[in-house]
Amino acid sequence: MTTPPALQASGITVRIGRQVLIEDVSLSLPVGSMTVLLGPNGAGKTTLLRVLAGVITPTTGEVYLGENRLLHLSRSAVARRCAYLPQYTGTTFDISVEDVVALGRYAHVGPWRALSRRDYDAIHRAMERVGVSALRHRALPTLSGGERQRVLIARALAQEAPVLLLDEPSAALDIGRQMELMALLADLHAEGRTILAALHDLRLAMEYFPRAILLRAGRLVAEGATAAVLVGPDVEMAYGVRIERREDFGFRLLRESSVDVAASEANP
Repeated sequence: MTTPPALQASGITVRIGRQVLIEDVSLSLPVGSMTVLLGPNGAGKTTLLRVLAGVITPTTGEVYLGENRLLHLSRSAVARRCAYLPQYTGTTFDISVEDVVALGRYAHVGPWRALSRRDYDAIHRAMERVGVSALRHRALPTLSGGERQRVLIARALAQEAPVLLLDEPSAALDIGRQMELMALLADLHAEGRTILAALHDLRLAMEYFPRAILLRAGRLVAEGATAAVLVGPDVEMAYGVRIERREDFGFRLLRESSVDVAASEANP
C-alpha cells in the first residue's frame, strides 16, 4: 500500500479582491522530506505557508494532511499533525518563556484541562533543544529578537507534530544560532519529521535542504533537487540575477540581472 504524502496541496489559488496572491499552486511533501521554499519578496511564500497550515482558506484548491482534507479537521487536530512557525512579530504581552512554549501543548490537552507531566516534559525538551532553558522565567518582551525567535521555535517543537511549516525560521538569528538551527532541522529530519521552511538565504538552502520549491509572482515555477533548482533559469528570473556554478561554494550570485545580460549580449 502506497504511503500518502505528509502534506499535499492541489490547485491552490488565493485572491483578495482583484489581487492574486497565489495562483494554481500544487505540491506534495513526502513523509520525512526536508524542503526549502524559495522566492523573492512578494512571491507568495508566507501566503502559501498560511494556507498549508490552515490559517487562511484558499479561494480555490484543496489541502490534505495525510489522507485527511484540511477543512474537515478541527484546529486542534491540525495542530497535532502540523506545527506552524510564522514570521516573527513583536509582542508586548507580559508572558514568560515557559508559558509561551507551553502553548504548543494545548492541542494535546483540550480545553479546561491541566498540563500533565508528559506535557511539561515535552515543554522542557523543546526549550533544551533550542537553548532557551535558562530563559524560562524571563518575560517575552524583555528578550532580544533572536531569543524570541528561538522561543517560538521551541513552541513549535513542543507540539510534537510530524509536519513542521517554518516561515523564515532563521530571521533575527546571528550566524552561530543559524548554524545551530540548521543542525536542529537536520536532526528533526533524520528523526522522520516532514519539514517545509521558507528561507531567503540561498546558501543555507543549498547546504541543508535536499528538495526545493521556487515561487515567482504567486506561481510555482520550479521544484526538485535543490542543486538543480538553484542553477536553473527559473531562479535567475525569479531573483533577477545570474547564478554561476562553482566548485567551492556550489554557486555564485552575480549582480547583473538575466535581462541585463541578454540585452548586453544582443548589443555588444
